[in-house]
Amino acid sequence: MRSLPLFLTLTFCSSLFILLSSCKPVTEQPISPNATTSTLPTTPTEPCTLKVGFDAWEPYHYLAPGQQATGLDIDILQALATELGCELTLQQDTWSVLLSKLQQGEIDLLPGASRSQERENYSWFSDPYRQEQFVLYTRGDATLDFTDLASLLAAGHKVGLVNDYYYGADIDALYDSNPQGFVNAQIAELNLARLLDEEISAVLEDNYVATAILRRKGLDRTIKALPITLAPSDVHLMLSKASVNEAKLAEVNSAIERLKQNGTLQKLLQPYQQ
Repeated sequence: MRSLPLFLTLTFCSSLFILLSSCKPVTEQPISPNATTSTLPTTPTEPCTLKVGFDAWEPYHYLAPGQQATGLDIDILQALATELGCELTLQQDTWSVLLSKLQQGEIDLLPGASRSQERENYSWFSDPYRQEQFVLYTRGDATLDFTDLASLLAAGHKVGLVNDYYYGADIDALYDSNPQGFVNAQIAELNLARLLDEEISAVLEDNYVATAILRRKGLDRTIKALPITLAPSDVHLMLSKASVNEAKLAEVNSAIERLKQNGTLQKLLQPYQQ
């Protein structure tokens, strides 16, 4: 994730406080799966509890008022837990910390993950359950006449990314050839603060996530999307190899397939696709 050029009366600290106001401290809570019940339930042979981590990434997963975990991926996880006959225990942290916990087996599962060779060293990947697309955003008063990200970086502009997010092989190649063109942050809101403070020229963010944050912060007229996008990519669940075996992975994949076949998954996705 100085002064704001469009809000001259605000100091850097106040702008950063406003943009980070939605971030909550780490919280852990049990959630009983109560989403749509599949017509093909499973019957586990022993009690099942899945420890699930999530970061603040609205609208996919975040803490609502009352410290209640909510969002599209939370709804999907609840439906999946019902299908598996499992209980979910949720905890929030930054993505970097959650990846470390998954590697150590302190949590079992992370939603909203992109597949990469490095991550496959310590995690199983489920079959894809949705797609995502990253879009480049800039300030509303900025003029960036570039047709692609490579030319924008070549012109000396800096782009904000989130630590340990995987944006695909093309972004990895650009990062390796021009690391000084990227600025990393722990959370998306910090990138937006840097964008408004003109520390960076653009932010690469999931289109649904950016839309939700900008609307909630009242910045949808201050920050705009550019016609530079990454290709849509599959999204998976990551399961820790330290705490989850291949048999459980197979159960998860079977449950995902049943949710697709009986229409539950599409019903959950539809409000976010309109």
